[in-house]
Amino acid sequence: MLPAPSTPRLPESADTDTDAASAPRCYALADHTRILIADLDALRLGVEPGNTRSHALALAPGLVLLEADPARETRAFEALALALLAYTPKVSFAQSHTLLLEVGSGLRLFGGVRALLAKVAATVAGCGHLARIACAPTAWGAWTLAQARVTRSSRRWRVLKETTLARMLDSLPVTLAPFAAQHDHALTQIGCATLGDLRRLPRDGIVRRFGDGVLGWLAQARGEAPDPRVWFAAPPSFHASLELQARVESAEALLFAARRLVMQLAGWLAAQHAALSGFELRLEHELASRHAPRTSSLAIAWASPSRDAEHLLWLLRERLNQTELAAPVIGLALVASQVSEYAAPSDTLFPMAEAAEASLGQLFERIGARLGEQNVLQLFVEDDHRPELAMSARPYRESGAKRARKPRKAGKPQQEAGASAPVQSAFDLPEVPLPTQPRPAWLLEKPLKLATRGDRPVYRRPLKTLTRTERIESGWWDGEGVGRDYYVAADDQGRMFWLYRERIGGQWYLQGLFG
Repeated sequence: MLPAPSTPRLPESADTDTDAASAPRCYALADHTRILIADLDALRLGVEPGNTRSHALALAPGLVLLEADPARETRAFEALALALLAYTPKVSFAQSHTLLLEVGSGLRLFGGVRALLAKVAATVAGCGHLARIACAPTAWGAWTLAQARVTRSSRRWRVLKETTLARMLDSLPVTLAPFAAQHDHALTQIGCATLGDLRRLPRDGIVRRFGDGVLGWLAQARGEAPDPRVWFAAPPSFHASLELQARVESAEALLFAARRLVMQLAGWLAAQHAALSGFELRLEHELASRHAPRTSSLAIAWASPSRDAEHLLWLLRERLNQTELAAPVIGLALVASQVSEYAAPSDTLFPMAEAAEASLGQLFERIGARLGEQNVLQLFVEDDHRPELAMSARPYRESGAKRARKPRKAGKPQQEAGASAPVQSAFDLPEVPLPTQPRPAWLLEKPLKLATRGDRPVYRRPLKTLTRTERIESGWWDGEGVGRDYYVAADDQGRMFWLYRERIGGQWYLQGLFG
């Protein structure tokens, strides 16, 4: 359970005078009568929550009084609730700027209470809010402990047992209760200082004076009565926007603001049990000139669907580092695309190949984000006998999308049993065994035409064939047919080459080199 700060706005009109203009400026959020929240500068000058507006202005002549904007507050709380769906599907709104999270079922998943609270606090801070977090077995119990932590009425804000919670609630001031503002003077007159004092009063008298709601709240806070709630529901599609506080002229500086949108996206994906293989970041530009575009966008995609916020932020950071803004940016919007169902990895005793492949896939995606996707290639075997077409290199992201369909292996052409190498004059060869592989590891990008000397191909030195003929005739169906006789050849220093001779014309070519 955590309360978050309000979103202020400047009043439409403010009374200023000469003294206020010369005084140091500070800010405070106020309603029509009293101060609600003051910043550090105002607190140093003596302004405190609860002061009247006139008293606060007397203490700090440079104080600027801000008014709450309920619409922006609602949007901010909905965005925060969306991000917190990453930890639990049960998030609800409560009064006094509070969000309630039911986390009992996820304690083991996130490593216990302390680890979970630390993750929640980090998410709230990443969304740009300051929160006071408390936990208890009941929703109203956690709400009350959080209010006590805000007002420093108690030093204990994490309670796990109902018996301990009952003792804690009895010791807390009655002014923390949600109905205290309505019955403040009446509670003081009857001598109720704590919630325990209120609970020990006769029930009939409490009902006559304050109504049934007080006893019902006490029972729900202590876990003695059910407390049904309406949970926050994530929208069916994700589209989040953010108005920047100042114009941003550098693409790298946008990452701090975009982080909030990515955290909301991670919460939405967790609520939808989905993963993502791409999203679009839309930039709203300040119209500094007539030729500047109003909006622009960055489309980011990757091979393996993911919902890891840190991985998505890493890819976004690399893309922003390579982006030059057309004009200063004043707003951001994030739109989810390419959403698919999320398959959670299963826990096994021994490591699985799928886990290693997922880690390797993320590594390739990061390399592609930094060096460019066109520079991260993956080799594939193609169903073609022609050596130059028997394999292809495709970008990793494109090949990852086709990974489910495994290409067929190219068949190996048969050797001609009755064919023999052309007659050549003998020359001395060192005792070198034939290569273990029938194909060389290094194929030339384009076959090299060789000269001949006495019907013997020459590549710097005369070459002698060492194997029988391997004939390849293919490609007649696509207009690039070939008819070749392949040989493994060597020179007098033992270096080995892969040659072929055109069946029509008899021209020799060098196709590859053996290591």
